Amino acid sequence: MADKQIKEQETWMPSLKWLCKSFLVIMVVLVILFFSLNFLLKPYMRDIPMEVTPWLDKSLQQTDSVKNQEVNETQK
Repeated sequence: MADKQIKEQETWMPSLKWLCKSFLVIMVVLVILFFSLNFLLKPYMRDIPMEVTPWLDKSLQQTDSVKNQEVNETQK
């Protein structure tokens, strides 16, 4: 029984404070890594034309919303 009590005393359980600190450290490292890689690899990123990604074109979105409003008005 003495061995079992010693083993129970030696086991380590992380506290909530430790878990929060470790999570915070991991997140900070990830954010720093992301922005540093984004900055360092910026020259190697390619430009994607708007024809390939029409959902990113703000002017097209505005005209689509106007068209949708006009269609809704004509249906009434």
